[in-house]
Amino acid sequence: MQPLPHFDVVMNTGSGRTEAQARRACVERVLREGGRAVQVRLVRHPRELSAQITGAIASARESGGAVVAAGGDGTINAVVQQVLGTGLPFGALPQGTFNFFGRSQGLSEHIETAARDLLDAELRDVPVGLVNERVFLINASIGLYRRLLQDREAFKRRLGRSRLVALWAGLNTLLRPHPRLELHLRDAEGERREQVLSFGAGINRLQLEQLGLPEAEAVERGQLLGFTLRPQDRLALLRVALRGLTGQWQNDARAHAFVFEQLLVQPTRGRRSVRVACDGEVARMRPPLCFRVSETRLPLLVPARRAEAGA
Repeated sequence: MQPLPHFDVVMNTGSGRTEAQARRACVERVLREGGRAVQVRLVRHPRELSAQITGAIASARESGGAVVAAGGDGTINAVVQQVLGTGLPFGALPQGTFNFFGRSQGLSEHIETAARDLLDAELRDVPVGLVNERVFLINASIGLYRRLLQDREAFKRRLGRSRLVALWAGLNTLLRPHPRLELHLRDAEGERREQVLSFGAGINRLQLEQLGLPEAEAVERGQLLGFTLRPQDRLALLRVALRGLTGQWQNDARAHAFVFEQLLVQPTRGRRSVRVACDGEVARMRPPLCFRVSETRLPLLVPARRAEAGA
């Protein structure tokens, strides 16, 4: 592909303004040394994010450049939500706690290396999951797993962003009582009702493989992997969590995984809205929830070495 003349970067300030300024200076230096124009838009508050993304898209269209997200999986998700379907190249500088999306695509978590990789990047069309019209790049979930993610973010705001904090937040959530969900599921295999603590759909092979799910390779074929957690007591929940942490989830009878292309999920109790977590960001949606792979793929900028390996 021809070198892109301009990069419009939407950067989440994340852990602090001073660190964000240092990251901004690094990205600007690397890209300008590579002979490219760059504009970095710092997002200091969540309410600014949508407007900054809109500005970045308009600028990239005018310059013939790319939109780049710098932040964690939630920030990357928010930018992709608006970029998908525009035809613009998209880049990511992963700066979060887990960085499942970036790691699965071979993107460096070191910001200088990731920025340098943009200079000679190649495009790869990446599948994107949808629940109704909301994008997810890792997973979308309701029930217990959604609460785990929501509680994790609350703990991070108070105690800082680290994997240890995320683990402690998860333990705290699992030890509380949890309501059951009664769901009506409909896919190509037929209709069924299930009583569960949680339902989720995953599209990120790296995360699914880390859970120990052999069906994870289905996402490379343009499918999604559904997973449910059956009702159980708190001690059993801790055992399931331990199996997930050690990559042995497939060995637990209380956790069920299945492959699908499109799935309708309807709570049986007539809820007007349902809280859904998409890559850790929670929003209310009106059921039924339709989980599927987007017909439009994301034109992602990946390091040339990664593009050659996946060709």
